[in-house]
Amino acid sequence: MSTTYKPALLKALVRVCRRTNALVIPLTELGHQFASMYWNQTVVYHLRQAAVVTKEAEVVRRIHALSGQYAARSFAELPVVGRDRVEASMSQLLALDVLRRFHNSKPDEMPLLYEWSAGSSAIELTKDSRAFLRDHGQMLEVLANYHWADYLEGCNRLTPRIIQKVARDGAKRGSLTKYLRILLEDGDRKCFYCERPFTPDNKAAVDHVIPWSFLLEDPLWNLVPACTRCNGAKSDWLPDAKYIDRLLVRNTDAARTTFDGKVSFMAGADDVRGLYDAAISVNWPGYWAIEK
Repeated sequence: MSTTYKPALLKALVRVCRRTNALVIPLTELGHQFASMYWNQTVVYHLRQAAVVTKEAEVVRRIHALSGQYAARSFAELPVVGRDRVEASMSQLLALDVLRRFHNSKPDEMPLLYEWSAGSSAIELTKDSRAFLRDHGQMLEVLANYHWADYLEGCNRLTPRIIQKVARDGAKRGSLTKYLRILLEDGDRKCFYCERPFTPDNKAAVDHVIPWSFLLEDPLWNLVPACTRCNGAKSDWLPDAKYIDRLLVRNTDAARTTFDGKVSFMAGADDVRGLYDAAISVNWPGYWAIEK
């Protein structure tokens, strides 16, 4: 386990075998799975894939280069031409090194999961290996997720919820409507950022001060009402540090102690600042503040 390519390839093999009975699998099929998994981890969650901070993993370098050309946050939002380019790049990466190295640490008595020769545009499974991947797919994905997350914890030491970010297929959020009602009931009747009062022309939304894609949860202490303009402009950027100070004051003054009948945990100042600093430490992209 010197990289994340082996667990990624194992997950890709399992997923392809769920979709097809074919024994010959084009590299483009595996490239599609690689692209969707690494795009999510690189573009959405900003996870490092290399243990050395100054060294960028080849898969991350390629996705960063391609993601900069398209205004798409999720892999599904990429235009067809963009998706084809990412998948082709991942297929090329598989052929460069990953497919050849995958079986290197295999016990001698264990049969190969696939056959592949340099220059070939496909791998070939046996009926037994395809049946193994399909019958034990759920267990194999759990194992792959564990080893992938275990490796990433050493590359992203301060990042929360590594295993959930590895296991997720996409950034799926729940509804924030109930939280907006709570925030407005607590007296937050103006935008947390620009401080303009909410009106029919300046509607309220819920924003995660520290981005949801970093925390991967909706703690009440991190939620604020924001006008739709500020909410859209901030997106998943980190806010300027002054807004963290404002958030701490808001949480100190917050009257609500329960939510849905349960005690609502309010993170302390050290915890909030620690999470903010952790996001900075993993080079979370951008700082946002109101333009004057």
